Amino acid sequence: MMKGSVLLAETLKREGVKVIFGIPGLSNMAFYDALVEYVANNDIRVIIMRHEQGAAHAADGYARASGKPGFCTATSGPGALNLVTGLATAYWDSSPVIAITGQVTRSSLGKLSFQEADIPGVVANITKFAIQIRKAEDIPIWVRNAIYIATTGRPGPVVIDIPRDLFNEDVDSDRIKWYNGFSFKGYREFPEFIDPIMVKKAAKLLIEAEKPLMIVGAGAVWSPASEEIIALAEMLRMPIVSTLLGKSAIPNDHPLYIGMMGYYGRAEANKAFMEADVVLVVGARLSDRTIPNIKDVLDTKKKLILINIDPTDVQRLSVQLPVESFIISDVRKGLKELIKAVHEIGLKSDRSAWIRKILEYKEYYSQIYYYDDGRGLKPWKILKTIRNTIPRDAIITTGVGAHQMWAGVFWESFEPRTFLTSGGMGTMGFGLPAAMGAKVARPDKVVVDLDGDGSFIMTMNNLGTAVDEDIPIIAIVFDNRTLGLVRQVQDLFFNRRIIAVDLGPSTNFVKIAEGFGALGFDAQSYEDIEVALRKSMKENVPAVIRVPVNRDEKALPTLPPGGSFREMIVYDPREGS
Repeated sequence: MMKGSVLLAETLKREGVKVIFGIPGLSNMAFYDALVEYVANNDIRVIIMRHEQGAAHAADGYARASGKPGFCTATSGPGALNLVTGLATAYWDSSPVIAITGQVTRSSLGKLSFQEADIPGVVANITKFAIQIRKAEDIPIWVRNAIYIATTGRPGPVVIDIPRDLFNEDVDSDRIKWYNGFSFKGYREFPEFIDPIMVKKAAKLLIEAEKPLMIVGAGAVWSPASEEIIALAEMLRMPIVSTLLGKSAIPNDHPLYIGMMGYYGRAEANKAFMEADVVLVVGARLSDRTIPNIKDVLDTKKKLILINIDPTDVQRLSVQLPVESFIISDVRKGLKELIKAVHEIGLKSDRSAWIRKILEYKEYYSQIYYYDDGRGLKPWKILKTIRNTIPRDAIITTGVGAHQMWAGVFWESFEPRTFLTSGGMGTMGFGLPAAMGAKVARPDKVVVDLDGDGSFIMTMNNLGTAVDEDIPIIAIVFDNRTLGLVRQVQDLFFNRRIIAVDLGPSTNFVKIAEGFGALGFDAQSYEDIEVALRKSMKENVPAVIRVPVNRDEKALPTLPPGGSFREMIVYDPREGS
């Protein structure tokens, strides 16, 4: 006989799960008890976070950095509900997070019992799948199914909700089935659609285009498809822009990469998009942050080619936009087919004028971006200092706010899975716990959380876990004592009616770091930042580096709410006023 709790732990071991982020409570306590031996034998590492939201973000960071599913757990009711923000974050960004939530006993369900919450109902629209197990013997198959669902097709989070009486239920060892495959009649993978006619049409459009452009998104990172993206771009002499989540799809110092496009994207990337006549969209869903106003597509009469694993994205975009051709498959496979078709048809167009124009845009806007008036530390120069100090393969996470947009515009990523941020949900507090998860997944890498003061404060309690669990991440806090991005919108578009965004002087980030047992640095110069980084890497312990930034520093370029790329704001209109 085997208890349900032990059956779950043994199943996770057999499935290769190495780490679980979470917090124990009444409804998952028996599961934690079963993990004692597995922890003692170094089969599974259990990391106790300081809040369940942090557990979900840590599992998310683990998944994004490793490409493998990240696991988190929480007790019933408030514990499981605290995972919701992290699950939604993972869902919007297609990250395979698997949450195992405790639940009240089966006999207590639906009776307003202590710490009861309908978790499958709550997460139904923010997860790829959710299941409440009703028999302990079904635990192995649903763990296996969860991993399969989370990682196949377009990745996404899955919730396994387990009533606590199942953990104490005895299961006859002869009835236990250790599944190697997948068994779920109601689930189908997305159908693949690679039509040779569509592929040939796409190839001809790209070959004959005067100003082709490629947009790479998160799907290009998950695939991964860096080699194919570069091969096709170099073959066609086609410039590349990225979404925020697609930044690390290719090395950002590649000569054909222009930068991130979108609401807060680089001006030259947005200009390139506006002028392009044929646009190849690789693994991107083209959200309203990438294309804020669809008139920019319709009015310029550009033709779109889509490569996406998710047919619902293709269908949605085809209704709104001029999609001329599409391939529904893993983007790497789709790109390989497209490369073969281009080879067969042959190259025709000279793109030298198009490339020259892009370079002129980059040079022109660089004169606007990279200024230093001597008034405080400049975000672009802070990021350049960090980039020049840490290894090329370092992993970066971010919080959400102005610092995130500065990172989107100015940070250079050189390897896949090295730029982790909350894109679709824009979740403040993502940076620190995601960095912890990434460091656990890739202990050989330097991991740096680029954070803002407002975002860092939301989940900084998890710094205690980083210290206690020896997870040596470095958090760099851009400290402007305000919720910068909100303040910017109030300043520019609400007639300077600033309200409820300024944080005041009370928080001392250095003392907070030291209070948790981490290193704390107050960097007052670019040299201070470099010294603090080098010492943090040498000491190899958790560290917080506070960097003061002027409150009036804007995240630019930007657009008016709902605006067109024709209305880009590339310099602060308040300056000199």
